[in-house]
Amino acid sequence: MGTTTEAEHKPAESARRLKTRERLMDAAFEVFSEVGIHAATVEMITERADFTRGAFYSNFDTKEELFLALAERGYNERLELLRASVANIDVIMPTLLEQNPGTLTATELGPIVASFLEQQGDNRLWFLFQSELRLLAMRDLEVGKLFLEQKHAADQEFGNIIAAAFTAVGITPAIDSEELAVVLMNIYEASLQEAIMAGGTRVQERAHELFMQRMLGLISQLAS
Repeated sequence: MGTTTEAEHKPAESARRLKTRERLMDAAFEVFSEVGIHAATVEMITERADFTRGAFYSNFDTKEELFLALAERGYNERLELLRASVANIDVIMPTLLEQNPGTLTATELGPIVASFLEQQGDNRLWFLFQSELRLLAMRDLEVGKLFLEQKHAADQEFGNIIAAAFTAVGITPAIDSEELAVVLMNIYEASLQEAIMAGGTRVQERAHELFMQRMLGLISQLAS
């Protein structure tokens, strides 16, 4: 009987632990967006999450471990959105695909790319988080090693998604899909960075416009 009771408690304990971990991560992202990674302290994070330091250290050994967990979660969320977009590409643009099977040009790809971007939401805080985490990774080589492992895994999966997207619209890229994924991500981040620096009320929209211009021009050169 005792063993059964313990077994019944384990799922509930795991669920509570997961919920605590997620609340800490959400709080950390909020604090980061206000003061940055360097200035964000464990105390600030736990106060925002309404937890004790003990709750923090029962889930994360260090603040750096928490930020790496945030990075992994952010990558996974964005990759999942892209997978869903590619899986529904024939639903997003059915008429275009029916009229131009296997012959879509860079210009005709524009509406499809735009629909992908719309589903990605506002990435400004995510970009700022990544920028600061990169600085931390360059200063702390142990963090840098773990961050690179995450990034390479995300780049590889992004490459797989990109390959599926091109296959769906009948285009064969002239370079490796993972390399193309890295190029596209760099273009997107450069576009978002430029839009953030320019300021104004249309940061995300401007970033998408810049990305569209640059990406479609690149695809027209790379597609075979």
